[in-house]
Amino acid sequence: MKNLHRNTHEHIRLTEKEIDAIKTSVLSIDPHAKIYLFGSRTDTGKRGGDIDLLIVSKVFTRKEISRVRWYFFEHFGEQKIDIILDDGSLNTPFLKMIFPKVVQL
Repeated sequence: MKNLHRNTHEHIRLTEKEIDAIKTSVLSIDPHAKIYLFGSRTDTGKRGGDIDLLIVSKVFTRKEISRVRWYFFEHFGEQKIDIILDDGSLNTPFLKMIFPKVVQL
């Protein structure tokens, strides 16, 4: 699958501290993981919304996803965070639909 995603943080609705916390928690588990934001937080014209993340990793399991959520909650309070995990194949219809619009963190 082509890498068509955006790689800029200027058009997303996360603070640099939130981005750093997500990256720190994910990369401490898998330094080779790729982290992408998708959904309403990639649209500066919208308000509110949950944090939708796609983590591409061959190491992550559900346990590690929980660790990422708790790390974020400890720093920013409880928020709705949806995390999708993929091993890099990106071959589901949903991932094929969202991937051209994701923003790499």
